[in-house]
Amino acid sequence: MSTKTKYIIGLGCSWTQGEGGYPDEIVKEYNGRVQKSNRCKNDYHLRKYEHENSWVNVLCRDYFTDHIPVNLGVKGCGNRAAVHQLNFCDIVDWQNATGTVILMMSGMERYDFLVENPKHKSPDPDHYSNGEFVHNKWRTAWPYDKSDGEPDPVWSVYARYLWSEQFQACHAMLVLLDLENFCKARNFNLVIANGFNSQNSNGVKAYLSEYAGGLVDKLDWNNYFHNFVDYHAMLQKLIELDGLVPVDHYRGGYFNYYQSRDWPAKYLTNCEGAHPTIEGYKVIADELAKFIKYKGYA
Repeated sequence: MSTKTKYIIGLGCSWTQGEGGYPDEIVKEYNGRVQKSNRCKNDYHLRKYEHENSWVNVLCRDYFTDHIPVNLGVKGCGNRAAVHQLNFCDIVDWQNATGTVILMMSGMERYDFLVENPKHKSPDPDHYSNGEFVHNKWRTAWPYDKSDGEPDPVWSVYARYLWSEQFQACHAMLVLLDLENFCKARNFNLVIANGFNSQNSNGVKAYLSEYAGGLVDKLDWNNYFHNFVDYHAMLQKLIELDGLVPVDHYRGGYFNYYQSRDWPAKYLTNCEGAHPTIEGYKVIADELAKFIKYKGYA
């Protein structure tokens, strides 16, 4: 009887891809502030550091060495794209695989579309697909009328005619339910964690319950990491460890402080929005590892 190959599969946005996880020599090269969009043609050289230091890789390197890491994170994407990335994962033979899928939730306000021409060969391998589709296959809208100071018709239509608290909450729940069904069908364990959402002081589940109604009760919340710890987002944990601003600043006040720094803090960078550093990703991996062991998933 053949043994199934074990995987830890990470889903999410930049907090999964590993943005911010750069060694000091790279940070020095960029004069203390490293931030390159996926849309930049010259950002690919950073991805090897991002993947190496992401919580996905650290989980397999330092805790579950018999598992293979698969990082499906995409900078800037929302939860819809994060979960749909599973359909572009070609390196896993699902019939002969087992393990855990972990979603590090992205911003619930983000809504994802495929770009106009997602299917074309890229010279830069993404390490999870056969290369038929590019890594940067998603166009993500925020509910704002402008993007980078310039009008964006997609964002404007989304902001004016589609977005509401109920819209984003119900879509988030539909995505989570789709992910749960995917994992059940393939006999994979599921872990859901929250990277930085802070819509409700009582946490993501309370927010979703308020705006998505009975959809919330259809999900097995025993797989939700934050039901078992005393903080609502990984960002909140890292701000607390840095000890530079009050921990309640994770709901918005942290942004200006971290971005004003000339050099990253120990656990969070000084780039737009702030991302985990190498040490920050280690903390996230350690917290997730405790939960995975508690659940008996590995």
